[in-house]
Amino acid sequence: MLIQWRRYWDIIYYRTYAELKAEAQVRYLGYILWLLDPLVNTVLFSVILWSQFSREAITFLLTGSIIWQWFSTCFITSAASIYDAGEMLKYVYLPKAVLPLIAILSNTWRFGFIFILLLAWCWYSGHVPTHAYFALPAIIFLQLLIIISLGLPLAVIMPYFPDARIVVDAIIKYLWLVSGIFFSADKLPSVVRFYFHLNPLALLIEAYRDVLLKGIWPNWMHLGYVAVFGLISLTCSVWIYKRIDLSIIKAIHR
Repeated sequence: MLIQWRRYWDIIYYRTYAELKAEAQVRYLGYILWLLDPLVNTVLFSVILWSQFSREAITFLLTGSIIWQWFSTCFITSAASIYDAGEMLKYVYLPKAVLPLIAILSNTWRFGFIFILLLAWCWYSGHVPTHAYFALPAIIFLQLLIIISLGLPLAVIMPYFPDARIVVDAIIKYLWLVSGIFFSADKLPSVVRFYFHLNPLALLIEAYRDVLLKGIWPNWMHLGYVAVFGLISLTCSVWIYKRIDLSIIKAIHR
């Protein structure tokens, strides 16, 4: 089983590489367009909410927007990955988890380049690196865990309920508003703050801002909650995939 999954990981790696290479050859502005979305949101909301273009406002909003875009793009592309590959899966067997993982990893690669630009902007705006930067790998890993643990089950739901795309769009829009992209938790009433912190994405955005903007260690208790949430979701996802791995093709072509 382990040897078999090593072969599948090779497929994930080379398929991700091929997708990124093909996109670079066809869509020369791909990375620029990937960056434009958070930039537009940042400029728009810095004017609407704070009525100014101060560096602090832009840095605060840009951090939330870029971190959010990594999640939302992976969430949307992984959701449709199995359903869109239905014709291929009739003739070639692959563990269905391979397809959303390819979508997630290709978008994570793009995020890596944009994240480097975010770091450069933070340094330019006066937020110099501190010892808290050692927490960044843990925060990035936890966000990837959340993305995978939520993207995998969603990819399974889509073949059974194709109209779930509408629900996915609604969920994305709702989370976009309540994940703290445009505001900080300390602006909320204490009662509301408790429910706000049940959202793992909100906690992750807070953690990034603690490290990048405040130069302090993130709240490890909050990150512990994110880790437990992600591991439970991932365990449930693995169980679901084992149950439907072969039957899902019938659902796509019914």
